[in-house]
Amino acid sequence: MGRVRKNNEDNFVVSNLSTGESGLTPNLTSHDLGPHGTLFLVADGMGGEASGEVASHACVENIPKRLYENLNSLHSISETNFVLLLREAVEYANQIIYQRAQSDPAFRGMGTTTTAATLFGPHLFVAQVGDSRAYLMRNKQMTQLTRDQTYLNYLAEIGADMPADPEKDSRRSILTQAVGTSETVDVKVTYTKVRQGDWILLCSDGLYNMVKLPAMQEVLATPAPLPEKCKALINQANTNGGADNITVIVAEIKGPGLPPADATANVEFHEFREEDFSAGA
Repeated sequence: MGRVRKNNEDNFVVSNLSTGESGLTPNLTSHDLGPHGTLFLVADGMGGEASGEVASHACVENIPKRLYENLNSLHSISETNFVLLLREAVEYANQIIYQRAQSDPAFRGMGTTTTAATLFGPHLFVAQVGDSRAYLMRNKQMTQLTRDQTYLNYLAEIGADMPADPEKDSRRSILTQAVGTSETVDVKVTYTKVRQGDWILLCSDGLYNMVKLPAMQEVLATPAPLPEKCKALINQANTNGGADNITVIVAEIKGPGLPPADATANVEFHEFREEDFSAGA
């Protein structure tokens, strides 16, 4: 909830895309990666009254189900097919939320961020709409795999004059798009290859606006169990003001079949392009 908001408009889901199971059951909190992969998703809703919560809940309910059903309809799945179906699942959720908002005045204008990190084979694919973030931590260094889709970042991209202190500029919280606020949505996808001992962290802006990157790294580097790491991050966000709802997913990647840990291996990520994988990348 944080310390300021009266209701929680964040939602999240973890889903085994090989079995269709979603939630945080013992089967999911520690499981082997199946042939259809695993989904981690954070959604930060927006809108008046409870409509932000409605939008984010629609995302975490529909995206895993849609992706699971579509993956199971295929005889074989390439990386390109996987990403196209991931995008389609987000677009499907966008249509559901948009149509509900159009048909009910109480939900007019509702929307949600969506950051969906999916492990598929050796790759981590991250689909994003909005400004919830995905990080990969390797060798105690965190790399942000997403770019906040905000008006301030848009100004930077087009070469406009930037404020002296971007952290205090109100435009850094204005989204350029969200799931459900328009009939179509442009789902950005980045990808990287994972290694033994990598960590995934997904969060809403209620965490990263309150807890700076070095403090996040410090918490993840502790030997505490995963739930304790999550609680510690949320406690820090609340101690620093808790200005928004706070959601965090932490996942550790380990086991046979992964490239070994390497103290010299940096995290390299790229925007997804079909030709990268059709060429056997």
